[in-house]
Amino acid sequence: MVALLLGMGTLCAQVTPYEYHNRWYLSLQGGPLYFNGDCTYVYREKGPWMGPFTFSGGASLGYNITNGHEVRLTASFGPRRASCISYKDALYPYTFKSASLFADYVLAFRALAEDFSAFNPKLYAGAGAAYTFGFTDPQHPQRHVNGPNWVAGFHVGSVMEYDFPSGFGLFADLGLTFLSDTYDGQGWYNFPVDMEIGFNIGVVFHFKRHKR
Repeated sequence: MVALLLGMGTLCAQVTPYEYHNRWYLSLQGGPLYFNGDCTYVYREKGPWMGPFTFSGGASLGYNITNGHEVRLTASFGPRRASCISYKDALYPYTFKSASLFADYVLAFRALAEDFSAFNPKLYAGAGAAYTFGFTDPQHPQRHVNGPNWVAGFHVGSVMEYDFPSGFGLFADLGLTFLSDTYDGQGWYNFPVDMEIGFNIGVVFHFKRHKR
């Protein structure tokens, strides 16, 4: 009986395939993004409602400090569609490109409770900056920025991740990003910040733990 109990204790003490503390991970993701900035409502009133939707892609490099706490860097890139109106209430659609880098804190709350399983839901929040360029808008009176532009921002979101014992996993990410008002090249008009809602599907790989 003593030998059996000791053996069971040893098995419980072993690291499961889903304990990721002290491990790096890399993810690749992409999906649709809805941009909401100054005069986005013009698309719904005078143009196609799907106008502000584009697709964006990115990658993240993260590190599991403990089972429930992670830090990561997330880079993304993609085109954006925006619009403005002139003083005569005419629609001026235009596009621009955006590249961003965010530093995030990630909370894996099931792992925090030592409930290790293949299903690994997470919450994250972070701050960063975006670089916008390639504006294709026509000349109109509301433009503040026509060239490359740096803006600050922060985002929050949730991740639903399913991992395999090999270290590979699949996930869905729903995030909300707030950016400085000149992100879309315009000054404040009818929306105090620019906002993006993104839904990404991706793959993740957890590297093997370093031996000490």
